[in-house]
Amino acid sequence: MADSKYALLIRLTDDKQKAAAERMGLAQARLTEARSRLEQLDGFRAEYRHRLTAGASQGMGIAQYQDFRRFLTRLDDAMQQQQLEVERCMQRFLLEKQAWQQEYKKLKAYEKLLERESERALKKQARAQQKMTDEFATRRFWDVKHGDQN
Repeated sequence: MADSKYALLIRLTDDKQKAAAERMGLAQARLTEARSRLEQLDGFRAEYRHRLTAGASQGMGIAQYQDFRRFLTRLDDAMQQQQLEVERCMQRFLLEKQAWQQEYKKLKAYEKLLERESERALKKQARAQQKMTDEFATRRFWDVKHGDQN
C-alpha cells in the first residue's frame, strides 16, 4: 500500500512521544536525586541529634551546646528547602508524565486509524477480486451455455 495519509502523523507523533518520554525520564531522575539529598540531610540531622544527646548526657558546655543547636537549625532549614525542591521536582515529573501520556494516546489513536484504513483497503480489494471472479464465472457460464467456448 502506498504511504498512508496517517504515516506522517504517526512519525511526527512518535517523535514527540519519544521526546516527551525522555523529558519525563529526566524529570524522574531529578526527583530521585532530590529525594536522595533529602534522605542524606535527614540522616545527617539524625546523626547530629544523636551526638547532641550523647554529648549532653556526658556533660557539654553551653557554647558547644549552642553550636550544636545552631547547626541543627541550619540543617532543619536545609531540609525544608530540600523538601520544597522535592515537591517542585514531583510537580515537574507529573507534568512531563501527563505530556507523555497525551502523546502516547495520540500515537495509539493514529495507529488505530491506520489499521482501520488498512482493513478498509483490504476489504475493498477483496470485494473487487470477488467481483472479477463473479464476472469471470458468469461469462464462463454464459459462454458454456450458449456454445461460445474459447
